[in-house]
Amino acid sequence: MINILLNAVLPVFAAVVLGYGFGWLKLFDKDEANVINKTVFYVFLPALLFKLVAQAPFEKFDYLYVVGYSLSEALVYGLTFFLAYKVFNRCIKESLLLGMAAAFCNHTFFILPIAEVLYGHEATLPVVSVIVVDNLIVLGGTVLALELMTKNGQGSPFHNLCATFYTNPNIMALALGLAVNLCGISTNNGIGVYADFLGSAAAPASLFALGLVLSTQRVGFASPLVLSASALKLVVVPAIAWVLFAIAFALPQFWIGPGVLVAAGPSGVLAFVIGVQYKAPEEFLSQVILVTTFLSVITVTAVAAITV
Repeated sequence: MINILLNAVLPVFAAVVLGYGFGWLKLFDKDEANVINKTVFYVFLPALLFKLVAQAPFEKFDYLYVVGYSLSEALVYGLTFFLAYKVFNRCIKESLLLGMAAAFCNHTFFILPIAEVLYGHEATLPVVSVIVVDNLIVLGGTVLALELMTKNGQGSPFHNLCATFYTNPNIMALALGLAVNLCGISTNNGIGVYADFLGSAAAPASLFALGLVLSTQRVGFASPLVLSASALKLVVVPAIAWVLFAIAFALPQFWIGPGVLVAAGPSGVLAFVIGVQYKAPEEFLSQVILVTTFLSVITVTAVAAITV
């Protein structure tokens, strides 16, 4: 377990710690962190999303696995949204993002690099499957909902829906990557080099910016909302996923181990990146990401020790 912690988990987690330290030392401020987040949102992330979807081996996906993981996410997303909106009286925009934070793992930026170290590049298909489906459905759906909400009922719903696709770079990247994949267009060329080059900066930049922002936040351990969302992310999602993978669908271990590893990961930093761009309240969202990011070092290491 110590070997996994030192050689797979902590090297990736170090980007968050580095950002946190630089923020604590006041070498970067929150405005500069927002600039990095904006760069990730508009430049690095679209390239990464395009590459992941365009190169996704859909024919190799086990769709029972995809369905199982999606069900575990949907249950927790809906439950967290209900708790935030109905029980804790948060606004719809913040409730959506808290639901996303509790369901959507930081798999692209945090788990994938760890999985490549643990299982090897060829054995990361379960992680890539979740990343592709999550980005298409959970990320795309949440961004679409937030985009439509910003219209405040102005214009026709159809026009607003179309405008969302051609004004949001991440939805455009997902749609373009899917079109390239389905049409069989090769990315083994300059397009692929461009996507690899810019996309590779998304994970370290976003984790570093996350550390900067977290250094300005107080940890709300006393908040029932933060505790509930964090427990749902780190305990309930992997528990549901394991039951569905191992018992309900009886999937091979090839899918179970990496799948539960993804489920045990921290809240997706993209929820925060999106929240900043859409001016959603940040306090509870950032605290959930802070708590799950630090505690996931334990959950991810434990799952890896059992499954590797």
